[in-house]
Amino acid sequence: MKTKQLCVVLAFVALLVVPSFLQAAQTCDRQCLVDLMKDYLAALVAHDPSAVPFDRYVKYTQNTAVIPVGYGLWETASGGPSEFQIYAADPVNQQVAALVMMKERNNEDILLGVRLALARGKISEVEHHVVKSNEINIQNLQKPRPGPVEDIAPEDKTPRDQMLDIGLSYYDALTGEDGTLAPFALECQRRENGGISVGGTKEDFPEPKEAPRNFAPPETIDPEMMKLAKALSMVPNTCEGQITAGVWGYISEIRNRRLLVIDEQKGLAVGFSNLYHDSKLKTMKLYGIPGVDSVPAYQGTFNMPAIHFFKIKKGKIYDIEATGLVLPYGTKTGWE
Repeated sequence: MKTKQLCVVLAFVALLVVPSFLQAAQTCDRQCLVDLMKDYLAALVAHDPSAVPFDRYVKYTQNTAVIPVGYGLWETASGGPSEFQIYAADPVNQQVAALVMMKERNNEDILLGVRLALARGKISEVEHHVVKSNEINIQNLQKPRPGPVEDIAPEDKTPRDQMLDIGLSYYDALTGEDGTLAPFALECQRRENGGISVGGTKEDFPEPKEAPRNFAPPETIDPEMMKLAKALSMVPNTCEGQITAGVWGYISEIRNRRLLVIDEQKGLAVGFSNLYHDSKLKTMKLYGIPGVDSVPAYQGTFNMPAIHFFKIKKGKIYDIEATGLVLPYGTKTGWE
């Protein structure tokens, strides 16, 4: 009788232990995750969802809409990725993100931000941000700058839990209008859809061509907009200084903040969020700008779901590559 009871207990223990071994066998290391992402992108272009392993209950969004796998970019992708490719892979969370240039039907350039999450070795979550050619700066999307693709030297690495906090602190800095709330490196540069919004060298901002001698500004130029342009030209060209000056005061709030991918090898933390702009603020206060203490704040009423790739080195943010989608106000990300 005791022998029979022992067999039952051992059998029960086996049922508990075997699944954990199976799950361990189905986890991906960093290279496995990057390879899966590359296979996924190739499958998009081939319009063949069967080429990659999807979980039975996979959830897929494109530009926040929840749709079945096989629709959206699965129908329209026509080429790529080009030389511009950034990958962040997180074996701990079993997630991988990429920022790549692709082609869509009619040979149109698109910037694609994409996230995959795995469960039991299969793709259980897919998130696409597809930014059209008229919303990107193609000049800065020919190939990635060195920072986001280089490995982090051992002495420059930041502990994983700190990378998580640093990535999330960026959103606190924006909404708090205080650049000191996030640890920015002095040489931090932020690019959004390829456009350089802060940081960079003089070579990144070529001098404008000289206007014709007979040129005169049209009388219809709004004086308030001229005031805004002048004020912005005096804002510090640093990630911290720009935020502290108050130029992002028109952002009403940032919801659905998700820091989902931490790539310790590359020093990349990838955050997903939704920026709300309700346009209730009509006058925006500026700080530290000589002769200018306020400017018009109206920027339109819209939401901007965004993906941010933060390059973190020595505990500071050095590079930011972001996507931003301009969508109707109130649009959710699909991942609330």
